[in-house]
Amino acid sequence: MNHLEQDMPVDPVQDPQRRLLVKGSITWGVVAAFAPMPVMQAIAAAPATSADVPAAVAAFQKASSFLTSKSVNATMATRAYEALKKRMPDIDKTVASINTLVADKQLAHMDAYLGLQDVDKGLDKQAKDIVRAMYLGVVGDDEKAELFAYEEAFMYDPTRDVLVVPTYGRGPDSWGPKPVESIVMVEK
Repeated sequence: MNHLEQDMPVDPVQDPQRRLLVKGSITWGVVAAFAPMPVMQAIAAAPATSADVPAAVAAFQKASSFLTSKSVNATMATRAYEALKKRMPDIDKTVASINTLVADKQLAHMDAYLGLQDVDKGLDKQAKDIVRAMYLGVVGDDEKAELFAYEEAFMYDPTRDVLVVPTYGRGPDSWGPKPVESIVMVEK
């Protein structure tokens, strides 16, 4: 090779170093995009067998999936059921009534339920309380309100593919130790 061939620029498309750099950048971009995915979300998405879920929770999962028109995983259904049971002691009766109503009226979607004219007002209120809980991830409005889901709450679904769910912590002790209390005396 003479000195003229060495000085000629290499075609950028065929440059092996450039191609390696581009491939590496794409790989790191994909890894970086999925790195912040919460571990709990991956765990919650794992399917549970029907033997793992108690019958009452399975019935609640079925009812809440109908009421929200969304797929409710077993983990979310269990946490929501346990939180709602503290506020609605008759939740099993409510869930059975909702599932029976859906089966008897052959309702395919929540819109069909909302169009019904002869729904018991008490059942309708409790059904809407379930929907509210699933969307907000919280049961109750008072100082004893219980948070059972945060990142998994359905209210974040419309923007989940664009925005990161706002959170300050990713689990217990993720903020670090509690600061030491200090008292400052001010003299006049």
